[in-house]
Amino acid sequence: MNPLRSRCAAAAATLLASVALGSLAPSSAASQPRELVVPSAAYPTVQSAVDAAGPGDRIALRPGVYREQVTIRKDLTLTGAGAGRTTILAPGQLVQGPDGRNSIVSLDNAASVKISRLSVSGPGSGTCDEGALGAGIRVLGGAHLDLSHAAVSHIKDTPMAPCFRSASAVLIGDFPVGAGSADIRDSRITDYQGSGIVVLGADSKATVLRNVVTGQKTISTDGIEYVEATGRAEGNTVSDNACREPDEGCGTDFFTETQHAGILANTGVTVTGNRLVGNQLGLYAFGVMETRHNTFIDNEYFAMAFQDGRFTAVKDVVRGGGGGVAAIASVVDTTVRLDQVKITKVTGDRIRTFEDGGFTATVTTTGH
Repeated sequence: MNPLRSRCAAAAATLLASVALGSLAPSSAASQPRELVVPSAAYPTVQSAVDAAGPGDRIALRPGVYREQVTIRKDLTLTGAGAGRTTILAPGQLVQGPDGRNSIVSLDNAASVKISRLSVSGPGSGTCDEGALGAGIRVLGGAHLDLSHAAVSHIKDTPMAPCFRSASAVLIGDFPVGAGSADIRDSRITDYQGSGIVVLGADSKATVLRNVVTGQKTISTDGIEYVEATGRAEGNTVSDNACREPDEGCGTDFFTETQHAGILANTGVTVTGNRLVGNQLGLYAFGVMETRHNTFIDNEYFAMAFQDGRFTAVKDVVRGGGGGVAAIASVVDTTVRLDQVKITKVTGDRIRTFEDGGFTATVTTTGH
């Protein structure tokens, strides 16, 4: 046998074996995500664990109340022991972020963060002039929130401080510039002072699935808002959102008065299979949109209000409340097509048009 060939064959075999073993062997412990437990001797607070964690690490929160603000600027997973057992609670004094706003939990720096099985809760104790609670969870700086099986509640100030754009349970992105994104599912968003879920800006988007979003019966609130943003709202139950005193000018005139809604959405948002109950407007939509299979029950003014655009509603159901469908034309002609939409037991108009500035609003019905 050729000795050189034998040595080469042996070396090749050793190399192949090492490659094969390397491909099957587990990666080093240093590259594996760690789990950091709160509270523990090393991590007495949520923020201490966040600061110590590496990107991709998991933070496990034991049952208890964590009275602190939390800022996350890296990819992490936060998991509690259950929304009724683990709570991140607003501290007595909230610290403002770089833009002058504050929140209980904030995501920034393009971080991708999963939060589940815990509660984020107020109230705060600020005023409109100083320190009012801005949001329960805030997503900005290109960050992404994955929120599931969680609760965001009591997002308000004590006493009430109804400031513009304050006390939204979950605030995603910013306006006129700024971006964030979110997947929010199977969670409860309740007792907020401003809005339940707000998605702001053309670069922001959110998918909102199977949540319960409940406003207040004493002050003005909106449920789920998309403002120049995109996304999907599906399978949610949204209730008790309206324009209320002391806000001025609440009323049914879409040109001179103010209305609030369970879902407010624009072009690029899909609204499907939601249940909207006891809001002032169930759905208030702008631009171009198709809605499907939503159920509207006892909404005070109208179940659906479509303004300045082209709209199709397919197999939506309206039962009770003040009115069925409003079509509003204020800056462009508005067309609304109702396809197999059922409207029953309303006390006012089943269909009503509002026109201003020479623009027309037209509603057609099919499938009856």
